[in-house]
Amino acid sequence: MQSLTDLYIYPIKSTKGIQLRQTFVEEKGLTNDRRFMLVDLNGKFITGRTHPQLTQISIEFSKKGLLVSAPKQTSIYIQTENFTEQMQTVEVWADNMQAQHCHPDYDKWFSNYLKQDCQLVYFSESTSRCVKNRSTQVSFADGYPLLLINQNSIDELNTHLQNPVTALHFRPNLIMKGDQPFIEDTWARIKIGEVEFEISKPCSRCNFTNVDPLTGVPDLEQPLKTLSEYRFHQGNIDFGQNLIPLNEGTIRSGDTIQVLETQTPPTYTSMLGEKKLSHKTIKIHFEKSEVSIDGNDQGLLLDQAEAAGINIPYSCRGGKCGRCKTKLLSGEVNVLSNQGLFKEDIEAGYVLACSCIPTTDISVKH
Repeated sequence: MQSLTDLYIYPIKSTKGIQLRQTFVEEKGLTNDRRFMLVDLNGKFITGRTHPQLTQISIEFSKKGLLVSAPKQTSIYIQTENFTEQMQTVEVWADNMQAQHCHPDYDKWFSNYLKQDCQLVYFSESTSRCVKNRSTQVSFADGYPLLLINQNSIDELNTHLQNPVTALHFRPNLIMKGDQPFIEDTWARIKIGEVEFEISKPCSRCNFTNVDPLTGVPDLEQPLKTLSEYRFHQGNIDFGQNLIPLNEGTIRSGDTIQVLETQTPPTYTSMLGEKKLSHKTIKIHFEKSEVSIDGNDQGLLLDQAEAAGINIPYSCRGGKCGRCKTKLLSGEVNVLSNQGLFKEDIEAGYVLACSCIPTTDISVKH
C-alpha cells in the first residue's frame, strides 16, 4: 500500500520548504506554493541553480505577514498591504507573464543577501501562466503544479552513493512511501485524499539536485552523476513525477494513494548509452583560449574543459538552460541533449558542453 508521508510548500521559489500536515490543492498547485519569486532587473527568474544560497532563506507564516530570515540578515516581514500596484513582465524558462512587483524595500533586502540587484515579485490574481501545451494554470514552479517523490526511490538511490541524500534535495511537494522503488513510474492517474492527479511526466533533473538543502553547498557531481548512470531517457535525467491536479480539494499526511490508472514506464539507460566506448585519446582545441588538450571519448565536453582549467560558463548542467552553448567548429560529438538550444543554434552548429561527448578530434569556440 502506498501512502503520503510528507507535504511541503516553498512560498518563495528556491528557498527553504515549509512542512505541512495538510493543505488545499488548487489548480495551480498547493496553496501558497511558489507564489513569490526573485527576478533580475531584466525580469529573468533567479533560482538555486545559480544562487544556491537561496536555499538557506527560511520562511514562516505569521499574523504580521510572511517572516523571511537568512544568515547574517535581519529578518523582514513581507506584507501584502505594502505591495505596489505595478505589474511587470517576468520570465520562467521560456514562459513570459505579468507578475506584481512587491516593494523596493523587499528588493533591497534580497539584493543585499544575494549581492546582486534583484526584485521580489508575486503571482497575483491577475497573473496567468499555463502548463506547456495545456490550459491548466501553474504558478512559479519550473513547469508543473506539483512534484511527487517516492522515499523508496530515494533509499534505492542512496545504495549507490557514498554520501546519502534526502528527498529534500529534489524539492518535492509530496513525499510518499511506495511498495517498491520507482513504482511511481508506472502510474498514470492517482487519487490522494479528495484530489485526483494526472501523472504528467517524469521530472528531469539539473544541477540544483546537487545542492545540500541543509548547508546550501553544491556537490560538484552527486547525486546527479549517479542518476545519469541509470535514469537517463530521451536526453533527460529523470527522478520524481510531475503532477497535474484534476480537481481541487484537501490532502493530508497519511492519506492512502489510490492508483486509478497505470502506464508503461520509460526504459531507462545510462547517459553514456550502452555502446562500448573506444577509450581513445582525442584532441580538443578551444579556440577562444587558444588551448589544445588531450581529451577522450568518454567524458562530457564541459567536464573535460574544467579538468583542463578552461572556463565554460554553465548553469543547469542538465541540457536545459543553454548557458554552456558552444560552437562546434570541426569534428564530431555525441549529442546527449540539445533541449536548451533553439533551432537556429543547432543549425548554426552549436552544442551544449554539458550534454555532448567528443567522438573525434574537435575544435570548439565558447
